[in-house]
Amino acid sequence: MNEYAVLMRLLTRTGTPMGAGVEDMLEALGLPEDTGRHMLFRKLAGLYRELVPIGLIIVHNPMNHVFYLDTSLQADSLIEESPLPDRLAATLLVVVTLAYQEGGWVSFERVKEFRRKSMQSVRDDFRELLTQNYLDVDFDGKRVRPGLRVPFEIDYEAFFRRLAGTGSETG
Repeated sequence: MNEYAVLMRLLTRTGTPMGAGVEDMLEALGLPEDTGRHMLFRKLAGLYRELVPIGLIIVHNPMNHVFYLDTSLQADSLIEESPLPDRLAATLLVVVTLAYQEGGWVSFERVKEFRRKSMQSVRDDFRELLTQNYLDVDFDGKRVRPGLRVPFEIDYEAFFRRLAGTGSETG
């Protein structure tokens, strides 16, 4: 199997999370941890250039620290349209931002503080977002994090660039 075939197999791997982390790819390609990253990212960039003309792109999921293969058409359309009402989108934005900053779970109280809503309203938002797989709730029911659907519908790099006002609109 050539290197691109190995990468394709890893990038299309199913499960939770979908795709593969840098360590998995380094190991599969037999590259050393310290100096292999540069070579790995060069190979990923080369594979990306080959896939774009056929409508596929390599996407990074920063919540799970993995790369996966997606269709560029789907990625563009999901960024453009928002299927959520504003109140749910605002709550999800707070959860995503706090989880990204803090590296994982976020307490209900912290979301309530940022949303400036009653705890009951925040819980109602969580319930709706949970049924649509936008959120995960821990076993104790006191913390949330972005759900399985979020990394596939948000281009984090473009999102945070736009939020900071430092990037182009095209991502």
